[in-house]
Amino acid sequence: MAQSADPGDEELWSLEDLLSEVPQRFETWEITEMQIRQSQAARREVLGALLPQLNASASWTRQGGEEVTIGESTVRRRYDWGVSATGSIALFNGPRYFDYWQARAMLEATERGAAWQRHLLLLESELAFYTLAAAQRDVEIAEAAIEWRREYLAQAEALVGAGMAIQLDVSRARSQVLEAEQALLEAELILGDAADSLAYLLGRDDGAGVRADFDPADVAPSLPETGMEITEERQDFLGRRSMIDATEFQRRGIWWGLLPSVSFQVTQQFGPSSLFNPDGSAWSLGLSASWNLYDGGARYARADAAVARIQEQDLELQRDLRQANVEAQQALRQWRRAVAAIDVAEEQVEVAQETFEMVSARFESGLATSLEVSDASQDLLQAEFGLNQVRLQARLAEVRYRYMDEIQE
Repeated sequence: MAQSADPGDEELWSLEDLLSEVPQRFETWEITEMQIRQSQAARREVLGALLPQLNASASWTRQGGEEVTIGESTVRRRYDWGVSATGSIALFNGPRYFDYWQARAMLEATERGAAWQRHLLLLESELAFYTLAAAQRDVEIAEAAIEWRREYLAQAEALVGAGMAIQLDVSRARSQVLEAEQALLEAELILGDAADSLAYLLGRDDGAGVRADFDPADVAPSLPETGMEITEERQDFLGRRSMIDATEFQRRGIWWGLLPSVSFQVTQQFGPSSLFNPDGSAWSLGLSASWNLYDGGARYARADAAVARIQEQDLELQRDLRQANVEAQQALRQWRRAVAAIDVAEEQVEVAQETFEMVSARFESGLATSLEVSDASQDLLQAEFGLNQVRLQARLAEVRYRYMDEIQE
């Protein structure tokens, strides 16, 4: 669980705790469970048509006219009633079997689609976590910049009092402080948005106090030596293949409709005795076969549409699989570029830090102008912001690349 650094103030989340909590708090997990339940119910419904059926009925009738009798036997009662029970089973129904196999394939597609949605939810959680950590670091950089720029302002005022600087130097130093404060306001705005994004995944209305327990400067995973190849074994593509199988079962079931459907039926009836039913009860056994030999060509139209749909789904699958491999290559390229950019950005920070320190020392000795100090200060701030951003880009690229592949079985 998240740890509160100050009760009612900040709530620190580690990545491990976040990934365990989001599935329990965000609705996507339960939504996918409901989707799976619906597919399971659809399969059971189709299966029910293949299992024995039992029906019961009851009736009560008032006949017009008088009751008709012959001797002691009644031919027609004025008030008649009856109950019956019928049991039946489909001995053979070709299309129904394919309906069941289609429903089973649809269930597999739903389960795999749910697994992929959950996988993407964890991806979104990691991206939000690292984005929040980077936003926190930007705020720290801006706060630190305000501190040392205020120190420079105090130094400039002291030098003016000693006659070693002019009032313009103080004005520039004060302007630098205001720029740093503006940068802090922008960083806090980004931090609030990032915290809200993470809180949203945690089922909260706002991100007040939500913080990521992570240092963006931590060592990121090493780059893979070779790129990956995405295949149809990834869950989303397996689900797409199951959808194609479901359409194929539908197509095959159409042609099995040319064969007769055979069913067996048992009926038991109860009612008042009459001339034609002196015992008041009767039973019957029946075996029936039926088939639709011609339906105006509708069957052929459905089969043709199913074939076209299968071809369309297969082409879409191949297209999207190729696109996924292109995206994987691009993600790896972005990751490599970001890792290389980190080395450059770190060196830029070192150079900017050294330059600022030298210019500040020269300013104290009266050998540099406040304009030079201002430029060096701004370069240092931008270099630190830039380093934080390339570290974030490298981490996000690594996460995206990893989630493209690790769901494969």
